[in-house]
Amino acid sequence: MTFYPVYLDLRGRNCLVVGGGPIATGKVSGLLDAGAYVTVVAPEVGDAIPRWHDERKLVWHQRPFEPTDLDAQFMVYAATDDPVFNASVYQLADSRRMVVNAVDDLDNCNFIAPAVAQAGALQVAVSTSGKSPALAKQIRDRIQRELLTDEAARLADFLGRWRPEVKRHVDTYQRRQAFWEGVLESCMPELLASGDAACADEVIRVCLRRAQAPSNPAATCAAQTGRPDVCRACKGV
Repeated sequence: MTFYPVYLDLRGRNCLVVGGGPIATGKVSGLLDAGAYVTVVAPEVGDAIPRWHDERKLVWHQRPFEPTDLDAQFMVYAATDDPVFNASVYQLADSRRMVVNAVDDLDNCNFIAPAVAQAGALQVAVSTSGKSPALAKQIRDRIQRELLTDEAARLADFLGRWRPEVKRHVDTYQRRQAFWEGVLESCMPELLASGDAACADEVIRVCLRRAQAPSNPAATCAAQTGRPDVCRACKGV
């Protein structure tokens, strides 16, 4: 089975978690972090869910699941310790064309959650299409340790801050793509890593002005005079 990878904007969307154990609590935590409106249905839960309920971060119905709990929901997790019951929740929700996952039961899911590594706004999702969640988590942990550094998070924020300005001044998707590839090849990531954000801002301003004119193969580096390896961003796109 092959899944289509996608990031969902859950802000303000109704999401239901059926179950209250550690796995369900983990799903609830992720949904809250994504800005979802979360409802939990379970007679018994761990410590976190009542606290979140008291803090008005979610709604907790302390009772068994009822089919009407699916009304107006966008996403559903069936996360009890009873796989037969979880499958029945999946079948009800799937028949109503909802996004639904019965935990640890690939045959009763129409979506699966990847293992996610994160640093600031930067996220990397790893999936084995449900074949081995343990392997996905192992690879996720390696990415987290080796790639998703504080420097990478700062670079993502920098690029995001400049993206609207670049979109206003560079007229096509293809030219914008070439511009950003040039930026990533340039000395700007190095400048940000060294803490010189002001210089990085000035360099990208120069490169953006050059991007609005024909490419100049003879251009000099915007950051270091006399540097021989001039990147595409400095030459223009």
